[in-house]
Amino acid sequence: MKVLVTGAGGFLGRSVVRAAAGAGHHVVAMHRPASLPDPASLPAGVEILPGDLRQPGRWAEHLSGIEAVIHCAAAASGNLPTQLAGTVVATENLLAALPESLKRFVHVSSLSVYDFSAPRWHGCLDEDTPLESRPLRRDAYTQTKLQQEAMVRAHCAGRPIGLVVVRPGAIYGPGKDWDFGRAMRIGRFDLIFAPLSPMRLTHVGNCADAIVAALAVAPAGETIVNLIDDEQPSHWAYHRLARRAGLPAGIGIGVPYLAVRALGLLARLASRLGFAGKARLPELLDLPRQEVRWRPLRYPNARARQALGWSPAVSLREGVAGLAAAQQAQAELPESGEPIRA
Repeated sequence: MKVLVTGAGGFLGRSVVRAAAGAGHHVVAMHRPASLPDPASLPAGVEILPGDLRQPGRWAEHLSGIEAVIHCAAAASGNLPTQLAGTVVATENLLAALPESLKRFVHVSSLSVYDFSAPRWHGCLDEDTPLESRPLRRDAYTQTKLQQEAMVRAHCAGRPIGLVVVRPGAIYGPGKDWDFGRAMRIGRFDLIFAPLSPMRLTHVGNCADAIVAALAVAPAGETIVNLIDDEQPSHWAYHRLARRAGLPAGIGIGVPYLAVRALGLLARLASRLGFAGKARLPELLDLPRQEVRWRPLRYPNARARQALGWSPAVSLREGVAGLAAAQQAQAELPESGEPIRA
C-alpha cells in the first residue's frame, strides 16, 4: 500500500515511518524542507516528500496514487496561533489536497481530547468517555487537537474512506522521558505529584506498531481506539525504575493528589479575589489541567488490542533501559557531535 506519513520527522513520525516500511508498505514520508533527513538513514521503500503543511504548495502535486494517510503532523507546543497553524491549518491544507484514490486514513489524536473530570474517582477513562466540552478551560494543545480531530472525522464521513482515530497516551522513548514521573525538581529532590496515580504510558515503538496495524482495519466507517501499554506504572514506580536504571532522577518526595488539588483550589481562590478569576495559572496549580495529568484513573486498552490485533512488544523495563542506553550514547558524544573514536 502506498502510504503518506505526515510529521515524518517528529518523535512519533520517525518510528511510524520505520514500522510502515518494515510492514512492506511504500512510504511517502513528508518532511519540512528545512529538516530533510539523509536518505541513506531511511529504510528501503521510503520516499521523501519535502513540504510544509502549514501552507499550500507543490507537495500537493505528489499525492497522486496515495492509498492511505497516517496523519502524525501537529504542533505539540507553542502559543495558540503557533498550534493553530501547525495543527489546524496544516490539517485543513492536507484534507484539501487528498486524492480520490485514498482508501484509509489513520489519524493520530490524543487522550487530551477527553474530559478527565467525567469518570468517577479511580474509574476508567476509555473510548466511551465524553470529549472535553469546555476546551477553553484547557491548554492550546487540547483546543487544537479537538478541532483537528473534528475536521478529519467530518471529511471522512460520507466518503469511502476507512477512518481509524488513534488516541495515544503519554508516548515515551529515547528523547522523551516525561521527566521520569516527577512534577518538578528542587536540588537533589524530585516532587512526585499523585505518586500512586497510574501513568498512561505507551512506548513509541509500541505506538507506531499499533498505528501501522490500523492500516489493516476494514476500509469502511470509523474506528476509535486509545493506545496505552499494558503496563501502567504509578508515577512513583516509573520514577523508581528510572532511578534504578541510572537515569538522572533525584530523590523522590511524594505529594498526594488531594494535596495537589488543595493547592489548586487555593490558587483559584486567589485568582478570583485578586484578578477576577482571569489569572493564567501554571499547570501545577490549574485545576482542569491537574486532573489531566494526575487524577487517579485507569486506562484500559482492550479495544485497541481487539480492533487492531495489537499487543505491545516493548515492556516497560525494556523501554526504560532504552532511555538509559540513549542517554549513555549521547554522553559519549563530544561537543562537536562526532562519535568518540578509539
